[in-house]
Amino acid sequence: MITLLKKCDNDHWAKWFQIALDLYQSGKVSKSYSKVLGAYGGMGSFNDVFWNLSKQQHDRLEYLKGAVWTYAKKHS
Repeated sequence: MITLLKKCDNDHWAKWFQIALDLYQSGKVSKSYSKVLGAYGGMGSFNDVFWNLSKQQHDRLEYLKGAVWTYAKKHS
């Protein structure tokens, strides 16, 4: 997902999820899940962004967005 976010020049969200990944990899799993879930919902959230990607990339990103949220929600 981070790679796709970088492809569409969305540095803000790429950095956001990189921080979540770094937290996860450093053993701060709860903080990682909180960071992920904090991206979704509300005005100007991750859900509100227009993605300048090909159809295939867009579909992949949408799938990953849902999978990441579901995983974080399930484990938080």
